[in-house]
This record gives sequence, structure tokens and C-alpha cells, in this order.
Amino acid sequence: MKVLINGEITSNPLTLPFSESLLRGDGLFETILGIDQAPIAWDRHYARLSNAAAQLLISIPARIDLDLGIAKLLAEAAGKSKIRLTVLADGNWMISAEAVAESDKPVSLMRMKEIVSSKAVLSGVKSISYGQSMMAVRRARAVGYIDAIFVNENDQVVETGFSNLLILTKDGFTTPALESGCLPGVMREILINSFGVTQSLFNYEELQQAEAIYTCSSIRLIQHVSKVDDILFNENQKGEELISDFSKLLTSKITP
Repeated sequence: MKVLINGEITSNPLTLPFSESLLRGDGLFETILGIDQAPIAWDRHYARLSNAAAQLLISIPARIDLDLGIAKLLAEAAGKSKIRLTVLADGNWMISAEAVAESDKPVSLMRMKEIVSSKAVLSGVKSISYGQSMMAVRRARAVGYIDAIFVNENDQVVETGFSNLLILTKDGFTTPALESGCLPGVMREILINSFGVTQSLFNYEELQQAEAIYTCSSIRLIQHVSKVDDILFNENQKGEELISDFSKLLTSKITP
């Protein structure tokens, strides 16, 4: 792993600046897919970061500094990388880059018993206060699943601990609307703008009745969900075509 702190590459990745903001979990982050020396959909990630910073009343580094920092880390990169940009409320910032390990492990999901609020202060914000998501993933993995699905106070499906959700119905592909409290995912945005995916509000029972279910995230892109609770979901031709077409778009355009 390579790490850049406040614009400078560090020779000791374990050395982080003392920061009260880091200790308090007061900041934002973006996880960006790198392919060779290119950060994919970086403009969209930066726009989301800027919007979230305005919402939380914090400042972020100048765009040129972030551009140069990412370029430094990817200067000798080959293949896929996971780039993590972290911006703290006290002005410190850091970027890390590491190779992406490919995985073909089936995705299985369970329901979280606790509800989340669609009106929470950090709803829809990619905050470094990530305990809720990590708890969901730990709880799921403790009983043999990969991740867990959050449902809000209106019994509407929101997202998983790590990903946005996408379901296939008789009317086509749809993803939870932002009103559910879900994160405005970058890959989710591309699916809506370029592949005709709709946004809607649907409950857990409707999700279970879908023809197929998928997770969507910046690093893993679109993954088929093989199991939700005790219900199995087969691969679907429409889903396979979407996965293939989506991957082709991202590898052919740095700024989709």
C-alpha cells in the first residue's frame, strides 16, 4: 500500500498525523477505482465529496492538490487499484492506494433487525463515522453472510453496509431512491444516467420478490446476489449483460 499524507508520500504508512478529527470520526472519504494510472469517475467522486463537505460545514483541499496526490500514487500502478481519499474536518487529508484482489465469492445478504433513519444528519453522506456499516458486515459474517441490508423507518430498503442495491423487476432495473436515505453512490449514478436504471421506493418483501438482486459499488462494480436470508436467486441474462456492458463502459471511459 502507498500512502500520501497532506500531499506528501510517506515512507511509513503506519504514521498518521495526530488529529482530533480522526479520533472523533469527523470527516469524509471516497473510495475510487483506479485502472492503471487513471482514477475512474474521479469528477463524480469529487463532486460528491464537495457536496458532502458543504453539508457538514467542512473545507476540503484544492482540486489540483488532490489531482496531483492521486497522480503521485498511481504513477507506477498497473491493473486495478483501490484509492481511498480521506478528508478530515481539521484540514488534514490522506490518500492511499493498493491493488484490488479479485474475488468470485458469492454475495449473500441478510436483513438488519435495527432500522435506520432516512432523515439522520449523516444519511446519504460518506462519512468516516462508519461504525454502523461495519457492525452490519460483522454481524452478517458471524452467521455466514457477506453483508446486511438496511431498512428505514418506513420499511423501505436503503442499502447494504458496503454497497448500493439494484433489483430487477418485470419493469426493469431499479435502485432505492435517495429519499430512502441511501448513499448517492457514484456507480449508482452512472447506472441511472447511462443504463436507464430507475429510482424507486420499495419494501423488503418487494425486494425478496425481485427476479434478481445485485450490489453496486465503486470497487466491486455490479455483483450478483445469490442469496437473501433463506431465498436463493439465480443468475439472470439481463443482469449478466448489464454487468458486462457496465464494465466495458468504465474501462473505455475514464470519466463516465
